Amino acid sequence: MTEQPVPARDTRQSDPALRRLAAITVATSLLVWWPAFTLGVYGEIFFEQLFALWAAATAAFVVAVLLLGRRAQPAVYALLIPSVWIALTWLIPADTTSLGHDVLLWFGVLVTLAGLPAMVTLVLVMVVPGAESVRGRDTVVAVAAIALVVVLSYTMGTQHRHLLTCEDFTVSGNNPPAECTPGNGGSGP
Repeated sequence: MTEQPVPARDTRQSDPALRRLAAITVATSLLVWWPAFTLGVYGEIFFEQLFALWAAATAAFVVAVLLLGRRAQPAVYALLIPSVWIALTWLIPADTTSLGHDVLLWFGVLVTLAGLPAMVTLVLVMVVPGAESVRGRDTVVAVAAIALVVVLSYTMGTQHRHLLTCEDFTVSGNNPPAECTPGNGGSGP
């Protein structure tokens, strides 16, 4: 009996750094697609998504402070941005016609967008072992893939009437958006 040759393994497939990059990219894409989609469908991001961001950032902040103590970098405090936004919102009445509410809303949006890269980076470094070693071209590839998912999710949201019916939204527990397509559902992929 002769031994059969063992096919050569693709070394890129077993490369831990590449697998780490794939895990980071897929996990982040799973987090960002829904807010981008709802922004496309309804023109807003739902409060559940904002509170999910707050929960993740707050938990990461507590863990960072407990693990790092005095060695915590100033960037760790970027994880408090959602908490600051919630605290300020608490202090300003929920009257959506007031100037204070509008100023706070846009302040929160700008600060969150400015702090989002630091928050995401810190959470990934804390959650994914070795994430800090992803650099250069690999980072560009991951960010480009995630950005593509965000843009496509938003676009699918704006084009929901070609993909989903009013019943699809109702069955999923969402309000049917304006100008949704009437039908029996099940029109999704």
